[in-house]
Amino acid sequence: MTENIKLKLIYRSQNSNGWPMIMIKVDDSVVAKFLADTTEWSGEIPIELHKQHVLKIEHYGKNYITDQNPDKFFELQKIFINKVDLKHHLYKFKQTAYLPIWDTHAPPDTSLYLGHNGYLSLSIESPVNAWIQNLFGLTNETMHGQSTTRAVLNSVKTFFEIE
Repeated sequence: MTENIKLKLIYRSQNSNGWPMIMIKVDDSVVAKFLADTTEWSGEIPIELHKQHVLKIEHYGKNYITDQNPDKFFELQKIFINKVDLKHHLYKFKQTAYLPIWDTHAPPDTSLYLGHNGYLSLSIESPVNAWIQNLFGLTNETMHGQSTTRAVLNSVKTFFEIE
């Protein structure tokens, strides 16, 4: 069984001998491709239910000799999963660079700027809405000692003089 998740990326990019080419992968399977010639991409992607997955946003096809001046790049600024802005959790993306043999300095793995071929990866779980609730520390469980019976509701209504 699978679930479809809505994915929306907001990004910056720059053209140099063509726009950056981007692939969206789930567990190394390509689920979408696009040219980063705007500032936003949206789509639905399928993932297998009740499993842990790795979501990857990959910049590929850059020629390090012809695409450097100005630099062709892709920089993730925001990501929404099922219309939820992951905001402060962007730092959980890890970057892996595919560096040319002459380049020995990899960017920090927490950088969202892909000025080279490489990818940003994030571990997610399915069902995704439960994973998002857990990510933000939200819960549907009652607190210790909390009760939500009809009698408690009626006493609260009486106290606040609500009919």
